[in-house]
Amino acid sequence: MLKSFRNADIYDQAYLERLRSLEIKRKVIVDILKNYKALDKAKVEVLTKNLEHPNKQGLRRINPIILSFLLDSLFTIRESIEIKISEFEKNKLSRYVLFEILFWSKPSTYPFPNEKVENYKAFLAKKRQKLKEAKLENFLQLYALESIEKDTFLRDVKEEIFKVKPENLEEYLWINDFVDYLSPIEKSEIKNKVHPYVWKVLNSKSKTIPVVIDGNNILLASELRGPERIDALLELISKLDQTYFPFYLVFDANAKYKFHTRYFNYKRTYYHSPADELILGLAREIKGVVCSKDKFKDYNMNIRNIWYDLRL
Repeated sequence: MLKSFRNADIYDQAYLERLRSLEIKRKVIVDILKNYKALDKAKVEVLTKNLEHPNKQGLRRINPIILSFLLDSLFTIRESIEIKISEFEKNKLSRYVLFEILFWSKPSTYPFPNEKVENYKAFLAKKRQKLKEAKLENFLQLYALESIEKDTFLRDVKEEIFKVKPENLEEYLWINDFVDYLSPIEKSEIKNKVHPYVWKVLNSKSKTIPVVIDGNNILLASELRGPERIDALLELISKLDQTYFPFYLVFDANAKYKFHTRYFNYKRTYYHSPADELILGLAREIKGVVCSKDKFKDYNMNIRNIWYDLRL
């Protein structure tokens, strides 16, 4: 930790790494704030995960539409900071959420609220003095200096990515917002350690297409190798140009007596006999594709089957 603001070493490696972490985090947060009128629960969750002040939990309970109105007032309406604090607190959001949003949106003007703030003007004056003493350009740099010991952000994100498997991927989609900002070396490290399907989805910026997989059919496919044939299939699907996500699995009702796969516990696994009816019906409902060696000749099928795109 750097001990003196007056003698801050801006070339200290710990400081530079912390600053880079904050710069990446700011890009993600600003992308959300710029589109505050289109907030949804998923974006609010990403925002909540990335704000650093502990008094942020109210964000998880607020309606995204209400938060959009609060942000619109914060960014566009000329009112005193006290009135805006009051609006946030009436909606059970801490004043520190407001202060931190201001910080991320414009660190040249607003400091990070890393101390108790009773009077914002006095707090701002104190932070400006610290910025001047440290001879730094903005409050992002100052916060990096003040919080070097908290520099776990990129490490934590990468550790989270390494936990991701195809069957729990939907819980980690917030990571998608960070992938663009990782270095080529970091991307390569992650790509080599996670399932190819996980990397394809987390790294994808194109529109995804849902896919319904014929579970029994795939587990019997001699073209697929390995102890978990669904993993092998998803790896092949990841090599296609389009991103097929999320994936659904449909098995015959008695599949558990015939096969062993951890995907029986996957949240989008369904059982139905005959399975073909549900496979095709579900694909129509979600406007997706199917993946099966079966050509469904007994059905009027105008749904794309990507099995034949795999070229096995």
